Amino acid sequence: MSAYMGRELLLFTKSIWYGALLVLTYDILKICRNVIRHSNAFTTFEDLVYWIFCALFLFARFFKENSGILRGYLAAGIVVGSLACYFSISPVFVRFFTFLSKKVWKVLLIPLKIVKKVIKRLKSSLFQGKMFVKRKIGSGVKGLGRHFRNNNKGEEADEEKKGRQKKTRKRKKQKK
Repeated sequence: MSAYMGRELLLFTKSIWYGALLVLTYDILKICRNVIRHSNAFTTFEDLVYWIFCALFLFARFFKENSGILRGYLAAGIVVGSLACYFSISPVFVRFFTFLSKKVWKVLLIPLKIVKKVIKRLKSSLFQGKMFVKRKIGSGVKGLGRHFRNNNKGEEADEEKKGRQKKTRKRKKQKK
């Protein structure tokens, strides 16, 4: 076999490898989509970026290895490699790594849930401190309480309830 034919055969095997590599790269995208749900718009954007990456990757590889000359057997090699990988390795690869990634994701979410609970408790404590300051300052200096008013309905309901309680206490004192 001549050196030219050997070089062409090597390019053909590389194009088969590139086709399989592109399918495995897309499988990584599928795994990410299975673990973390995406909107249709984001999925479309991912696909667009993937295909641009594929075009640039193949162009760079073939330009470097074959001086930019496109041959039919290179495209055939990519198709053969893609189909071979898609029907043999891809289903097992996606299923296994989706399962593994979901387990890892659940483990990673544990600290995030703890942090979320701590933040929720801190917010609750800060809210209670704010209400305490509001009561102390608002009752001590007339007119200052209005500066601490918030549009939060929970706070307004608390203030209305306290106002009603004060009125009932005054009525009870007047009746005695």
